[in-house]
Amino acid sequence: MNIIDIIILLCCVPAIFRGLSKGFIAQAAALVALVLGAWMSFHFSNVVVGWLEPVMDVSPTVLQAIAFTLILLAVFLALTLAGKMLEGIVKIVMLGWLNKLLGVVFALMKVILAIGLFILLFDSVTTALGINCSKTISGSVLYTPIKDFADAFFPYMKELIFNK
Repeated sequence: MNIIDIIILLCCVPAIFRGLSKGFIAQAAALVALVLGAWMSFHFSNVVVGWLEPVMDVSPTVLQAIAFTLILLAVFLALTLAGKMLEGIVKIVMLGWLNKLLGVVFALMKVILAIGLFILLFDSVTTALGINCSKTISGSVLYTPIKDFADAFFPYMKELIFNK
């Protein structure tokens, strides 16, 4: 275990507390709301622009931004509310402990994926610049498994970022 492992573990500590405090349902609802909201905003903002044009006298770019934001907020609020209702049902059924436990797992997974993306970026940059970090990396217990996890989860990432 070396400094890389210590940094990775320190990044995971806040995720554990966040998962315990928020729970799985709230975190999952927020993540789905963000992704679905962005997708719906991208695909349906033109429809909302059509509704806003008669009542707002601003440039088309501003209308597009307003429409995108309105859809994103509406989806985010709706799914967050649905998550809160589902969380209430879980508490009634007395599965709150499971919600908290899965919240920790989900929060750790999000942090590990973020670290994995950073590792993929770091590897690509160091390779492109000809920097050799193999001695430090080989001493790390967590670096390679997290990199492999990120590679499996984001197989297209290197091509997407670096056009390889």
